[in-house]
Amino acid sequence: MAQIGRKSVGVHCDRICRAQLVKYDDPFRMKTRAQVVALVRDKIRMKHMALSTEETYCGWVARYYDHCLMLPKELRHERKMESFLTYLARERATAARTQNQAFAAVLFLYRDVLGIDLGKIDGLRAKRRIHERVSPSREQVKQLRAAIQDTPNTPGKLLVDLLYGCGLRVSEPLELRVKDVMWDEGPTGQLIIRGAKGGKDRRVPIPQVCVEPIRSQLGRARFIWEWDREHTPDVGVVLPHGLARKYPSAPCYWQWFWLFPAEKHCQHPRENITVRYHLLIDALQRVVRNAVEKIGLGGVLSPHSLRHAYATHSRERLDALRQLLGHSSIQTTAGYLHPVIEEAGNPLDDLLNGVPKPAW
Repeated sequence: MAQIGRKSVGVHCDRICRAQLVKYDDPFRMKTRAQVVALVRDKIRMKHMALSTEETYCGWVARYYDHCLMLPKELRHERKMESFLTYLARERATAARTQNQAFAAVLFLYRDVLGIDLGKIDGLRAKRRIHERVSPSREQVKQLRAAIQDTPNTPGKLLVDLLYGCGLRVSEPLELRVKDVMWDEGPTGQLIIRGAKGGKDRRVPIPQVCVEPIRSQLGRARFIWEWDREHTPDVGVVLPHGLARKYPSAPCYWQWFWLFPAEKHCQHPRENITVRYHLLIDALQRVVRNAVEKIGLGGVLSPHSLRHAYATHSRERLDALRQLLGHSSIQTTAGYLHPVIEEAGNPLDDLLNGVPKPAW
């Protein structure tokens, strides 16, 4: 009887401990989806991560929260994550890149927001294919430049020249500020690309053909800045890392103004204040898409393909090219070059031309 009693007490205590563990170890059962997403949003802003990352991660965390509600509450976090990744791979048939994005978002939730270290995760995931980078030819870039048409609010020709002439990502020229144009550096001046991919800054030389267009664009930006100062003196630009709180007047300084300002004011998505933002990526993509359709190169040319073209057509050494492109790994840069392919022969031509087989 005593043994039975101790066993019953032990089972009861074990149930209590497991119940407490589930309550402590499953934060989804204690918070609503909005509360969990809010925690993720706060942590991302605390880390000064990009707005696009915030939107993407919050979206995936919301979907993961809904998926977890359909699973047993006592299931371990690793198994829940495996279930979610398997669902994306098998039932939703999402691409490998999208699955990796979802994995990063949920991992951020556990490690950075909830402070939970996960064990091994064996969920079904699509294998990411290795794609050969293909860039447009020099002739195709010439055709695109000839077909680009400026609009009243989008200097498409200058933006396309910066993408190709400096090897920039599509958002990088749009985020340039007045102070990022360094006329005194180098023979033609330099551009400082701030907070690029990976949070890294870098410099690129200004192409000679872009010098005068940039000076003209600075004049247009100055006109908009002066209009703001006269008609809406309290409306400034967005500053990084909370500098506006430390220097309240800085958002209205000319040096912080955008090189490519938007036509109208808008509401800041985080601060909920009216600001002057820069041109959006959609405007540049629209100008390029219209030109591509005009010359019949749809599926070949895009704003990002001009960065590939820069890397392929550049005369720079491999390590210098890596720095100009802002790559962390030289293997990434090497993927744009094909020296083995360009120098390779083939046995068919050798056979027909009577070229003897090499001695080695």
